[in-house]
Amino acid sequence: MLSEDAYSQLEEALGPENVSREPAVLDGYAWQAFTELVGMRDGWTPFRPAAVVLPGNTGEVQAVVRICNRHGLQFKAMCVGWGVWNMVGGENVVQIDLRRMDRILEIDEKNMYAVVEPFAICAQLQAEALKRGLNCHIIGGGSGTSPLASATSLVGYGWSGLTTSYSGRNLLGTEWVLPDGELLRIGTPGSGLDWFSGDGPGPSLRGVARGYCGACGGMGVFTKCALKLFPWSGPTQPEVDGLLLDIQTEVPQNHGFYICVFRDLESFAEATYRIGDAEIGYMHCKNSIGALLAAMAPRLMKKVVNSTALKAALTVQRHMFQVLIAANSPGEFAYQRRVLKQIISETGGILLDLGSAPPLLSMFWWGFVRAAMPPLIFRLGGSFGTSFGGLESWDHPVLQSKVAADLKRRFIEEGEMIDDLADNAWGGIYEGSTCFGHQEELYLYDPRSPEQMKSAEEYMAATFEATVEHNLGPGLGFALGSINAELFGPIIFNYQNWVRRMKETFDSGDVSDAAFYISLDPKKTVREAMERQPVMSRFLSRRLKELEEEDEIEK
Repeated sequence: MLSEDAYSQLEEALGPENVSREPAVLDGYAWQAFTELVGMRDGWTPFRPAAVVLPGNTGEVQAVVRICNRHGLQFKAMCVGWGVWNMVGGENVVQIDLRRMDRILEIDEKNMYAVVEPFAICAQLQAEALKRGLNCHIIGGGSGTSPLASATSLVGYGWSGLTTSYSGRNLLGTEWVLPDGELLRIGTPGSGLDWFSGDGPGPSLRGVARGYCGACGGMGVFTKCALKLFPWSGPTQPEVDGLLLDIQTEVPQNHGFYICVFRDLESFAEATYRIGDAEIGYMHCKNSIGALLAAMAPRLMKKVVNSTALKAALTVQRHMFQVLIAANSPGEFAYQRRVLKQIISETGGILLDLGSAPPLLSMFWWGFVRAAMPPLIFRLGGSFGTSFGGLESWDHPVLQSKVAADLKRRFIEEGEMIDDLADNAWGGIYEGSTCFGHQEELYLYDPRSPEQMKSAEEYMAATFEATVEHNLGPGLGFALGSINAELFGPIIFNYQNWVRRMKETFDSGDVSDAAFYISLDPKKTVREAMERQPVMSRFLSRRLKELEEEDEIEK
């Protein structure tokens, strides 16, 4: 329980107006999106924060962390706070809400990076970057997300990854409040040499700080970071009217948007490899026909899936991706367009040029550049989840999308999940010619339906079995909480043991709430997950047995 002394110290450090334990305020932090991923179907998390604090700078964050250490409390930091991974994982956890730290501190045009605080959102950073002929990476969650959070603490894939990579690889110099309250600047800031590198001198700590999925607040608080920016050939201050499906804007003459449709997965994959090899395009991303219809015309979608003929006609078009060309000159635009046409022709695809439909072109162009369209995915059913999503060479994500669609189709045919034509994979390739990428499978459901909520849990449990069977990797498993490492670690070189060692080294007292990172008591964590989600018991019981056998060997 939070003592009066601890609460008074928090008020003294931050000011009374920036600390609260009012029940209504705490309840606001105890409701989260996607709680069904961890077995809670009504949106309410099992714990309320002991208090909520709003620090305004790094020094105040350090003060909060030190107070927690002194009084036996845990802390959990959050930026925009969207998603169950922001919840506190137990009693006596202070929620650190970083919304007062919302500044863009620097944009270095010459070296193409920006230094941001936690609550500076992607739309804010992009607007300032575009003025300088630059652009930032924005994750699939949309432009209201925190670029610092996705770069330091989560995964962070996005539409423009072909050009702008993805958040975890764009992290440069970083300011990090450790779980004991000490301040660590990693990379060049640690040597007083600006922010242009996240490595050195000596061994890099970026792997410890974030690894693949990030620590989701389980290894301290990141208060500043530098992020790579990338060249932008479009308008520096786009004039945009309307929102979402009503967007109207003038698309630059050297930009074009194309929908590419293929007869099978093999042609789909081959065309993607060729685009990477040719080093063309600004964006490459699959948004399936089911996803587009569900987002743009949900009522029509409900009718289409009840027509055998229409459904079959649309299903044939499921192997598609979209390409945005953003060239610097008319000559470059003509070249990239010509190469794209040749690739699609040689792989037996169909190329649809949205330049012949200006309203659609405006909507898709700005919707993809600003990543403004994610809210539309809620229209058909009211909620959605995502699955798989491992980041690998392109054949691997393509296999993920096939396995996922086959699995999901069984649930749809039984009427247990909203019909989105089954193949609803999203994602593309990253960093141009590298041709590594991801495909995460979206699934739609009505959170007001107990039957569909139950099916969503059963589908997620089935994805774990499929992941192991087909060696698909953990993907977006961070959403499962610390149970993710126990599920997938044993089949990936026992990485959970190394993560646990890092946690014990940096935070032996478990002060930084690691409910969505790694558990220092894995048997307890697995048992609790089995109680919370009985549908997972078959899978988790094997892991519990392994942990018990490991304990016996150690004895």
